[in-house]
Amino acid sequence: MTKILITDTIHNIGVEILRREGFEIVEKPMIEKQDLLKIIPQFPAIITRSQTGVDKDVIDAGVNLKVIGRAAIGVDNIDLDYATKKGILIVNVPSDNVISAAEHTFALLLAGARNLPAAASLLNSGKWSRKEFEGVELYDKSIGIIGLGKVGSHVAKIAAGFGMKILAYDPYIASDKFERFGAKRVGQLMDLIRSVDILTVHTPKTSETVGMLDYLNLKELKRGSIVINCARGGIIEEEGLLRLVDEGHIRVAGVDVFAKEPAPAHPMHTHKGFVCTPHLGASTEEAQYRVAKTMAIQMIKALKGEIVDHPVNMPFVEQSLFPAARSYCVLAEKMGRVAQQLTDFNPSFGRMQIVGMELHDQKDLLVAAFFKGYFEGHSDQRVNYINSVKIARDMGLELQISVENTHDTYTHLLKVEIYGDGSPFRVAGTIFGREKPRIVELNGYPLDWEPEGFALVVRNRDKPGVIGRLGTTLGEYAINIARWELGRKEIGGEALAVISTDQLVDSTCLSLLKQSQDILSVTSIRLG
Repeated sequence: MTKILITDTIHNIGVEILRREGFEIVEKPMIEKQDLLKIIPQFPAIITRSQTGVDKDVIDAGVNLKVIGRAAIGVDNIDLDYATKKGILIVNVPSDNVISAAEHTFALLLAGARNLPAAASLLNSGKWSRKEFEGVELYDKSIGIIGLGKVGSHVAKIAAGFGMKILAYDPYIASDKFERFGAKRVGQLMDLIRSVDILTVHTPKTSETVGMLDYLNLKELKRGSIVINCARGGIIEEEGLLRLVDEGHIRVAGVDVFAKEPAPAHPMHTHKGFVCTPHLGASTEEAQYRVAKTMAIQMIKALKGEIVDHPVNMPFVEQSLFPAARSYCVLAEKMGRVAQQLTDFNPSFGRMQIVGMELHDQKDLLVAAFFKGYFEGHSDQRVNYINSVKIARDMGLELQISVENTHDTYTHLLKVEIYGDGSPFRVAGTIFGREKPRIVELNGYPLDWEPEGFALVVRNRDKPGVIGRLGTTLGEYAINIARWELGRKEIGGEALAVISTDQLVDSTCLSLLKQSQDILSVTSIRLG
């Protein structure tokens, strides 16, 4: 009988489903790490929530581990890369707590707007007073939603019921999705911050979003604003938020998630300007029922060798790719990352042209690879080959596919065009040798660019001295140049430079480069 270890409390429905399928269930809620290391070798599967970490030590000790299940969306407590390296499948539950998380956002918002915790505490102490608890209405207030994914869009629905003005910032979804949820699209984050009475965050926690709302950014809010974070701890810089509440610039902050959890004692927890809860966004009977049921179904499929619905990584599928397709999947992913970082508009539709008969049968795989690169790190769930196309459709983006047998220059070629409310974006690539991806065209400029590491993409006037000044400025900021690719369409017009660097070019250096009249645009990108 296959054994499954459950290390955090889940709803009984999940346990019942697994037992009906013949699995032996061992429940060890709140198990200490040293005890987990002793018993994990006997289990091919483990289900955890936020309390139990599955790190390298646990994975190494789990010599029979095949599946790790996270009974929630977040997988911060699992060493994803190491588990993938070991060939262990990770599954999660990305959407069953959406309604609960959105409702908890408004629970914090209403509690803060009407001073409910302090008022209830006073009444509980046997006193009666109203004068110090005057609140504010939500009606006709402007709410700014950062991230219009599953939770963010449900927050927009609820906000509409309160008669609120809905503004949203999300550069990764199509414009028509904003319209669908009655939200006005704001193109720049700082423009959103400056425009709203209430700010709520619903983005995934990534290297780009950690600390994205710090003291200086939040200082741009209107005086008396309200800030809510029911997404992930660390997206809002906690000390900066506390300082602004202390200064009276922010009226009240509702916080359900913290940079470190379980959260150690912090002035926020007892501050009269905060409404804090211990990560309760998904803690409803309904959400826990759905989460446990979905997790049980995922576990059954995984342990029976079937395709799961919500894989976080994808070691088994990736190992099945045959060599010829693998290189072009890598290329398509790279093209997706390039497109995501260089498009400055919300996409609405796109086209992919596939050249080379051997690639025609792989069109679905190549589209999935492109979207994996495009949305990875910018979705509220882990992106992989299985779910990337669905994520794109949810965001309102699809690729029209065309296939050609031959090309004037290349035996095989991938070309993608993205359209939206800005100038179209175009990128084309091929494979040199056996497995060396190359970007051979970018927005009409011919190139020979190996998309690796970090790069600076510069559009400039084609005139003497521009390249020299660029190199000098990078040198002054100790930016080492690995390669420099140039493309132009005509002499004396505009040129495109892709400068591969050993590190990411920071915002200070970028600002200085943008001051030159000969630099038309400059973007620093990361390709992994």
